Amino acid sequence: MRKIGSKPRKKTMVFWFILPAVLCMLLVHVIPILWGIYISFLELDLYTITRWTQAPFVWLENYRQIFTSKVAVGERFLRSIYTVLIYGLVTIPIGYLLGLLVALLLNREFLGRTLVRGLILLPYITPDSVAYNVWRFIFQARIGIVNKYLLGLGLIQEPLIWLVGDRALYAVIIASIWKGWPFACLILLAGLQGIDPQLYEAARIDGATGWQQFLHITFPLLKPVSKTLLMLNLIWNFHAFNQFYILLGADPGRAHVPSTFILQEAFKNLHYGLGSAMAVVLMIVILILTAVSFRLRRGSSYEG
Repeated sequence: MRKIGSKPRKKTMVFWFILPAVLCMLLVHVIPILWGIYISFLELDLYTITRWTQAPFVWLENYRQIFTSKVAVGERFLRSIYTVLIYGLVTIPIGYLLGLLVALLLNREFLGRTLVRGLILLPYITPDSVAYNVWRFIFQARIGIVNKYLLGLGLIQEPLIWLVGDRALYAVIIASIWKGWPFACLILLAGLQGIDPQLYEAARIDGATGWQQFLHITFPLLKPVSKTLLMLNLIWNFHAFNQFYILLGADPGRAHVPSTFILQEAFKNLHYGLGSAMAVVLMIVILILTAVSFRLRRGSSYEG
């Protein structure tokens, strides 16, 4: 009877232990998300914020505006989506290839390998505020070392402006690749170390070249890790904010991405309804990518 009576008490104790975490999740995540969704259906701006409880309910009008290219806010929001897609199409493949090449090198035996493995993580573990401020200095028009070397090599005749205009996205892409490729290297190196060395030994006995070993052993066995890595990078790509905000400032102009444009539209232009609608759209996109990522990981585990 004592054992039977203790079971409900244990369940009650478990509930009390997880209650603080549940309350924190509600306060930090669930309630703000629901509040943001509600605001996205209101015409909430500078003129109605003082009486927000009586703000007009406009249903899907905010969503219609942000997806209408003929409207200024819609044209800029759609352009920000295009910008973040171009940003991802360049940074993700290049970061993956750089990480894979370095991981293949670090998977070999050589003197000081452990030290080198630690050093390559320095760009990734450097705080964003430090790393991107350094890159901002590097891309300065008059005193930056990029223009200095380009002028010294005779590739340009006058200093280029990198952080404003059409070249701003190139500057962010270069800095982001430098910052992010060590993470890809770390994940891929872990995948390489999980491959059985006997497979390579058997392939060498059969006369397979190094390229054939990579093509038929290394790359196929890295597919589960690669899928997870690429999906994570794709999700983080739509979260891109720090690199654009630190390098280009609060108003990147034509180099806006969704997160920076939401910040400007909601908290600078004080169009809270429109900003919330954009945030909801961005959240839905990220949720879809996350669901696809879990599906791919599940499929990879079944294959394994």
